[in-house]
Amino acid sequence: MTSAVLARRRSYHVGNVRSQLSSAARGLLESEGASGLSLRAIARRTGVALGTVYYHYADKNALLSGLAVEGFHDLAEAMREATDAREGISGLRAAGLAYLDFVRRRPAVYGLMYEIRDASRRPEVVEAEEAAFAEMVRAVAFDFGGRSPAAPRQVAQAIWACARGIAALAIARGQPGGLDAQTVDEAVRGLEILVANP
Repeated sequence: MTSAVLARRRSYHVGNVRSQLSSAARGLLESEGASGLSLRAIARRTGVALGTVYYHYADKNALLSGLAVEGFHDLAEAMREATDAREGISGLRAAGLAYLDFVRRRPAVYGLMYEIRDASRRPEVVEAEEAAFAEMVRAVAFDFGGRSPAAPRQVAQAIWACARGIAALAIARGQPGGLDAQTVDEAVRGLEILVANP
């Protein structure tokens, strides 16, 4: 057993093992992609016994779903914080920029989120996406709350679809983290123009 593994085992604590496993899984996802992610690889990286990893994740699908749920929660938090901290900009712009910044910073996680969401439709992943989408609706409501009651949700749906499209293009072109600031800014400004001039 290597000294690095022994050191990790000494740092292991029952209370934080789930977060250690999750952190290792995210690291493997970013460096190796989903194909290089396995319960054994996580056990090796953390120095945690394989049986303990299986205690927290029944199989690889459960692991991937857990990562997708965490990703949607992190996306929701990023949009919530950006919306609450906005100064002199619209809710649409604050949440839209936060969404696309999340894609730029965490492309592998974002790709996994929608791979799991669209392919498996696991209830916990669907619910996590709905919670993130609710933050977009809340942000847009600051700008369009005075219109019909349905307007914030309808505008948020359009933004959600557009943001997914921008992300999909970036990922398909082989540079998922390559969303440059100018492209993001132009996309958000375009959305603002569209929704402000129906």
